Amino acid sequence: MNLLYQLSDHLYTYHYATNVSLTLYSPENELLETFGPSYPYCSLFQEACGKYCPCAKSHMHACKEADRLGDGYIFSCPAGYILFAIPVFKDNHLMANVLAGPIALDYPDMDLIDETIQKYGLSLEYRSKLYSTYSNAPLIEPHRARYLCKLLFSLISNLTSSYSGLQAYQSAQNEQQSKISEFIQIAKNTSTMPATPYDMEKQLIEDVLNGNREHASALLNEMLGRIYFASGNNIEIIRTHCIELTALLSRAIIENGGNEKDIYQLTDTFLHKLTSTKDLTDLSMSLLEILHNFISLAFTKYKTPDTPALQSALEYINDNYCSDITLQDVADHAGLNPAYLSSLFKKEMEVNFSDYITDKRITQAKFLLQNSNASIIEIAGTLGFQSQSYFSNVFKKYTGKTPKQFRHSL
Repeated sequence: MNLLYQLSDHLYTYHYATNVSLTLYSPENELLETFGPSYPYCSLFQEACGKYCPCAKSHMHACKEADRLGDGYIFSCPAGYILFAIPVFKDNHLMANVLAGPIALDYPDMDLIDETIQKYGLSLEYRSKLYSTYSNAPLIEPHRARYLCKLLFSLISNLTSSYSGLQAYQSAQNEQQSKISEFIQIAKNTSTMPATPYDMEKQLIEDVLNGNREHASALLNEMLGRIYFASGNNIEIIRTHCIELTALLSRAIIENGGNEKDIYQLTDTFLHKLTSTKDLTDLSMSLLEILHNFISLAFTKYKTPDTPALQSALEYINDNYCSDITLQDVADHAGLNPAYLSSLFKKEMEVNFSDYITDKRITQAKFLLQNSNASIIEIAGTLGFQSQSYFSNVFKKYTGKTPKQFRHSL
């Protein structure tokens, strides 16, 4: 269903529930639709002002202010009524503007009428007409007007976010199926291979523990393509493999220090979803969602940041922590001042920048020591440590053991 069609339905509902008239404008300020009556007071004021009527300019300014703020904007119009402008954003793009009103905050006051006439040089012959028609607009208490503005903004925001969320889910689902189909074709042209090779499972675990969401997602889709092909698209066989992968990932996160109780509870929820899903496309998408949840769960010892710029910084760190990245590098990527990023990092993540990166490197080092034959000096170099001795000292500080002792204790 078209977004503007849904928006129109919501605006009709809001009007009939509140008795507040609404006007829908395009981003270019073209009138798209009206909801509710216009009022004779406004028509008289525009008639009295003639071609110099300031109403349209005032409305345009209010819409621009709402767009700039990204929120509802309450304002007093030239004629003395109250209106509020609401921006309609979808995926950070302005789709439309909604103008709500007019409403009156008090009963008609001849002083207000006289002030308006004097300010805009109106003919006195409009004085009694303006006074008698002013009360036609809904009379609403000032505090209630604020809540009506907030309600309309929430209504529109929830609609656009839900619409975007549904479209994003469908888009992600289609993209996943396209990638799985590609891997099915590859599998058809390849000699016999296991559905879930051990080396691919190891790599998937590594990606999950290190937060490599993009690579983990691509790898999972490849594994699903192989499973689809090997099973002949048999949903029960595919479901079994999905359950096995879910159990494998949950155990890996627990062994890596994850909260056992939380992981088991979440795993139970995941398994129920996998066993109850009847559609193959939904089953595959569910497993991808499970993967993303596990990646997030692997890092629950740190708080999830609220600031978008800090989220961008963490994604950059997750992709580049093995290289010699600096606070300046990450700040440049996130568009922040280095000092501000350092302060924000400490405040929201409850750990300083350098300790966070070091912790990620040590987590990866533990994985490599457990699951590879790479030498300690190779692991140190891979993870961006300046020397083997420095790596050993940092590793012991974090784990209580040297890398050699840690590997031999397994």
